[in-house]
Parts: sequence; structure tokens; C-alpha cells
Amino acid sequence: MSANERLAQRFLKRALPLGWSFEVSEKEILLNRKSPVYLLSVAPQDKLTQSKAKLLERAKNEGAKKNCIIRFQVERHDDKVLVLKKLRLYQGIKRSIADTAHRLKIRQHCNSLTLAECAQVPGEPGEAAQEFLVTQKILIEKLELTPLYRIGTLYLYPMKNQCVTPQRDWYVTNTEFPEALSLFPLEAQDEIATILRNFEDILLSE
Repeated sequence: MSANERLAQRFLKRALPLGWSFEVSEKEILLNRKSPVYLLSVAPQDKLTQSKAKLLERAKNEGAKKNCIIRFQVERHDDKVLVLKKLRLYQGIKRSIADTAHRLKIRQHCNSLTLAECAQVPGEPGEAAQEFLVTQKILIEKLELTPLYRIGTLYLYPMKNQCVTPQRDWYVTNTEFPEALSLFPLEAQDEIATILRNFEDILLSE
């Protein structure tokens, strides 16, 4: 086992909550939730009025069962400059998406609605959401796998369409875990948030 792999193992033992396992090599890091998750479209009021147990029961009976896996492509580099070019491009595109949302006042117009729901609202909110979705789609297509994390001389590229809640997705959209569906059990969302928060300790910076 290389020094890089030992470093990665030590980090992951600290970073992962109970109920998760990991595999490490110099080409891939895989995080796996031992128990499956379920995807279901749930009305916002149901999350307020129904218990966690009831929501999970519904998701098991009516939703889609998924293995919750988060993969990172791993590349070894001694020259940081090579990967920073990809990072700068990624950051520029993410800034452009955020600037567009700010310009169109998406947060004010859409509030708790998903973008798809907001786009159906009559008048200015719907028009703003529609324009944002078109612009966002163009920008998202430019997002490439990016080395966002670093352990030793290993650079970790989060893969697309992982078991990550939409608001935390590195690449904005997720075909496997879409914005319109909620992830259950609700504890799994907290676990994913904890993992990504811990990964901030190894964020690649310029």
C-alpha cells in the first residue's frame, strides 16, 4: 500500500459516519452506504406532517430503491499547476451560474419551489425561471470532471450522478438523484451532508 493510500484511509476513517464503508486505490475511491436508500416524490407539507418512519415506509413501498455510492476518480500528479487549470474553469462556470441566478432573482421568485415548478408559475417568476434553466443547461454542459480534493499527491475528481442530494451536487444536476425526488431515510441526507462537510478539509485550493 502506497503512502497516498494510507493517507486516504486515515482521512476516510475520520470522515465517514457509521454505516458507511470505503475502498481506496490510486485510481479510485469509493464510498458506500451499507443500507440502501429510496427515492420518492413527496409534497412539502407531508414532510411537515408525517413522521420519519411513515415517510420511510412510503418510500420503501412506492419509491425507487438505490444503492448509495459516491465515487471519486483519482489521479496522481506532482505538478499542481496541471490540475489548477481544470479547477479554474470549473469555478468560473459555477460563478456564472450563480451570477445568472442572482441577476434573475431566482431565490426571491422561486422561494421553496423547484426550478421546474417555478418555471410553470405565471408572470415574472416563471419567465425568470425559464430563462435561468436555459442558461444553466448551456453552462452545465461545459462542466467537466474536476479535481476538487487532494490527499497527498492524489487528486480526487467527484464523478457525476452520485448519491448526493441536489443542493450539494458538484455538477448542479443529477440524473440518478434528481431535484424532484426526495431521498430516504432522512438520516441518509444528514450522513451525506456530514461526509461532504468533512471533505472540505481536503478541498484543493489555488
